[in-house]
Amino acid sequence: MQKLIINVFPGAINLPLWAGAAHGMFAQRDIEIELVMTPNSVEQLTGLAAGKFDIAMTAIDNIVAYREKQGEVPADGDTDFFAFMGSDDAFLRLVVQPDIQSFEDLRGNILTVDAMTTGFAFVLRRMLALNGIREDEIEWMSTGGVLQRWQEMMEHPEQKGTLQVTPFEVLGASKGHHILARASDVLDSYQGLVGGARIAWAEENAETLSGFIAAYLEAVNWCFGAENRAESLDLITANMPQMSRDVADAACNVFLDTETGFQRDGSFDMPGIATVLDLRAEFGPAPDDLHGPEHYIDTRYLDAAKTR
Repeated sequence: MQKLIINVFPGAINLPLWAGAAHGMFAQRDIEIELVMTPNSVEQLTGLAAGKFDIAMTAIDNIVAYREKQGEVPADGDTDFFAFMGSDDAFLRLVVQPDIQSFEDLRGNILTVDAMTTGFAFVLRRMLALNGIREDEIEWMSTGGVLQRWQEMMEHPEQKGTLQVTPFEVLGASKGHHILARASDVLDSYQGLVGGARIAWAEENAETLSGFIAAYLEAVNWCFGAENRAESLDLITANMPQMSRDVADAACNVFLDTETGFQRDGSFDMPGIATVLDLRAEFGPAPDDLHGPEHYIDTRYLDAAKTR
């Protein structure tokens, strides 16, 4: 049995990992997983580079940024990262306080991000630009990952909005938080979360990585089974006790939508990766350092998983 340390952002989006562990899908492939929750992308990616984690479920933009030495902070260690499977489009929503009814209302107010040089911040910056709001008309504040940004907005109404991931837009409803716009309103396609690792580690652990992918995808497809809905809600509320069953159900409606939910075969949205790179070229520090989408992915392990 090989133990894999998986670094993830907190949230119900980890349902497939919980399901795979609960139903022995990883164990059947001689894999034990340990989930480590990250407070922000900096700790996640610098930890991955340092070898603290084997795998990160992260935005593909983070893979690109740290591989090209464009991360929020310099990372010691091996930043030769790649994405080995696609997960979703990140389910991004611009969530705002009750008094915000339009983009115009955001002018002069505080918006929060994980870090200004991350892909989700780039999405937010484009959404603002398309609605006539200049970046210098916003007061920017870095408050951490999705859980931290939700907590901060719940406690600090002067923080007027953030780009959030399901189900945190639902969790904020008790304070009157609401969705001003969805990323899908402005982006034709977008690759959000992926499974990422260090190239050298993957080459040394190819069998284990393909086994992990196979187990993860089996768990994803288990979650889509209507007969497993009640247990899926049990898994979410057990792992996120602050979340009611109704909120968990609303989250599942998003994650398990047959058209826009989790990518059931682990494939990459190649036009979506192109969008990520386009945003980084527009807002990132060194657009000429970027390569094409194929440079940041390797499908060999996903292909091998089909036999596992």
